[in-house]
Amino acid sequence: MMTQGEIRQTIMQVVHGNIRHANPADPMNLKKAEDLGIDYFTTQSAEEVLDDIIVDLTALRSELRKESSLQSANI
Repeated sequence: MMTQGEIRQTIMQVVHGNIRHANPADPMNLKKAEDLGIDYFTTQSAEEVLDDIIVDLTALRSELRKESSLQSANI
């Protein structure tokens, strides 16, 4: 079972991993903009990223609930 610190770290990783797709200053988007010869580029809109974050965090919550239920059943 994940500790509170591990859960917080996972949440931060999920959010950061997703938000970078909508951040034109992220190195991956700067490189793509340079390759395309444009000023800025993002692979997703902020709304798309928000949807992805919600889906990913909902999946994490479900996983944590399942782990908790399994642990409770084994006591």
